[in-house]
Amino acid sequence: MNYGRYQIIKELGKGSMGVVYQAHDPNLDVLVALKVLRQDRVVSEAFVRRFLSEGKALGRLDCANIVRVYNVDEASGTVYIVMEFIEGESLNEVMKKKRLSPEEIINIGVLVAETLDYAHQKGIVHRDIKPSNILIRSDGLLKITDFGIAHIEDAYASEQTQAGEILGTPAYMSPEQVMSRPVDGRSDLFSLGIILYELCTGIRPFGGENLAAIFKAITQDEPAYITSINPSIPQDLARVIMKCLKKNPDARFESGNALSEALKGCLRKKEPEARGVSAQVPAQKKLKNIGFILSLVIILMIMTGGVAYYVVSHKTKSTSVEEVRTAYLNIESFPVGAQVFIDNMFKGKTPLKIGLPIGKHEVRLTMPDYHDWEAQVELKEEGETPLSVRLSPSG
Repeated sequence: MNYGRYQIIKELGKGSMGVVYQAHDPNLDVLVALKVLRQDRVVSEAFVRRFLSEGKALGRLDCANIVRVYNVDEASGTVYIVMEFIEGESLNEVMKKKRLSPEEIINIGVLVAETLDYAHQKGIVHRDIKPSNILIRSDGLLKITDFGIAHIEDAYASEQTQAGEILGTPAYMSPEQVMSRPVDGRSDLFSLGIILYELCTGIRPFGGENLAAIFKAITQDEPAYITSINPSIPQDLARVIMKCLKKNPDARFESGNALSEALKGCLRKKEPEARGVSAQVPAQKKLKNIGFILSLVIILMIMTGGVAYYVVSHKTKSTSVEEVRTAYLNIESFPVGAQVFIDNMFKGKTPLKIGLPIGKHEVRLTMPDYHDWEAQVELKEEGETPLSVRLSPSG
């Protein structure tokens, strides 16, 4: 099957508006991504205009982090857009495979925020920022794609979104999108905030059993604070992300650049700790310390016999004390029946009550068709600690 001169190789994915294929351009001898409008959309002139607007939007953008458009055309009774083919995977796929570090999350946030800032300055609001629309190339370069419902400030803008029409992916919508109000770049920053929250915690900030419940959560509910779910996330990063999720656009960051600078600030605060002060010690001073260190090692070796005797004689008593200091973790999940792994060992399925030594434990919940949930839980005192987890569907 061909569209114009483009030879279809295989299907890459489907969306609400079209199908994306991998294709070959014989004129340039390169692989391209071909987005073809669904046949049932062709009968609607409004949908055709919206589909072609994606090509127009991307054609106006010249940014290394935005998928490039090569051509927009019509053939075989439909319309299609020829785009740059990306070798890599979506952020959605990356999220399923591993938990990213705070530094990796910040770097992704900075790149997406700066890219959105560029588009916003060109008068384009993406309106559908979500993990599957953020691609990570095999060399690590990040690319944003699918501007199919971008709000373009031109003569057609008022026609493309009629009153009461909701566009976008429900779980990543801003409150103003849900309520069909005018949107600007701060709507995209709200959606990016949802992604960063999900990267930090493993769950989305706004969930529900159905569309109405999700919309209610987005417009009315305050999400749980990030560090209450994942204490390993730095407070500065948590504060930046929570600001992105403010219901009122005026309370969010005013631009993608402002958000980018705030995220970079989180990295800068960590740098002095990472560098430390030991690198500033002169080499000669370090050499003078070697003799002292060797002497100390010899003294410690002599003392080892006495220490070993003390440890053996108190081993039984210490062990009994540790066994007494046990806390109970009461784990529930929605939906129930998730597999529970504690410190990488399978312990059963939810709901589950289990006794654990006081201290920090790695807890992971898995369930088919849902994103893994993982966090570090610290049990500080004896007794029962509740843990309630709402799993996020992976579809």
